[in-house]
Amino acid sequence: MTKKLCFMTRLLAAVLAVVMLSSAIYLAVEADHDCSGDDCAICHQIGVCENLLKSLGLAGAAAVITAAFTYTMCRAILPCTEMIGTLTLVSLKVKLSN
Repeated sequence: MTKKLCFMTRLLAAVLAVVMLSSAIYLAVEADHDCSGDDCAICHQIGVCENLLKSLGLAGAAAVITAAFTYTMCRAILPCTEMIGTLTLVSLKVKLSN
């Protein structure tokens, strides 16, 4: 992986962590606000933050499941291909005597 791609990946992870943390902090701070009725801006923002956290949680879970499945499939397939490549007379220690 190049340094630029590694930096961009870490930057994206940091931004995602800051967004999730700031949403969670906002929910905790404004949980007991004085609601002004149906058009309360704080209640609307709380709903947006909750939806954001839910969607990021679902996306993260889907990414983890996909990565685990891919890792499992690669681990299941690659040892078989490595084994096929090493089946030679020398690796099997076959002595060719007349």
